[in-house]
Amino acid sequence: MKCVVIIPAGGVGKRFGSDLPKQFIEIDSVPVIIHTLRIFEEINDVEAVILSVHSEWFTYTKELIQKYNITKVAEIVIGGLERQDSVNHALRTKSVEEAEIVLVHDAVRPFVTRELVQKVIDTAEEVGAVIPAVRPNETIKEVTHKNMVVKTIDRSKLYLAQTPQGFWQDIIMNAYTQAANASFMGTDSASLVEFIGYKVTVIDGEDTNIKITNQLDLKIGEMIIKDRK
Repeated sequence: MKCVVIIPAGGVGKRFGSDLPKQFIEIDSVPVIIHTLRIFEEINDVEAVILSVHSEWFTYTKELIQKYNITKVAEIVIGGLERQDSVNHALRTKSVEEAEIVLVHDAVRPFVTRELVQKVIDTAEEVGAVIPAVRPNETIKEVTHKNMVVKTIDRSKLYLAQTPQGFWQDIIMNAYTQAANASFMGTDSASLVEFIGYKVTVIDGEDTNIKITNQLDLKIGEMIIKDRK
């Protein structure tokens, strides 16, 4: 089984409020993206990683990979306008073409455990499409565009999707091709697989598998690192 990981890392940090894209912000003196890449360095079933980056940060990313001796990055491609475009560009590489299992993981989820990644790989091999997810802890309201409550949503049926998301290679290739042909934009890779009618299995995610989206997340990330040390 050949497993390849796609990591879209094309964000430029506009929503993060920093001149430096959030994937390059340091936690414990190491860039977030390096924390993320190190996870897959240590997993034997992962043979290669494909990074999709913004053109302005291509050279910088390559220098970081060399500096921190990341060995599994097989290719770095230029991303697109949207995350979906960036993943699509990475899917067209030789490494993915030769893969059996493809994982897609957020560059800014640096705290996923090796155990969860391995479970995603094993489950993807078995069922074809899988995502980790956690249940929401808060009460969830549906509201109007004027912020008036419509109703309270039954959260027992709701999950918050995480990454890595894992797929048979032919399923994810077909999903991105059909989505592009139909001009369908999804919020994650699984939504494209759902779009073509394939069933996606959900496994338990991890509360610490957070996505770095704001300054508070950075502080939480520092706590996670400290706790693991």
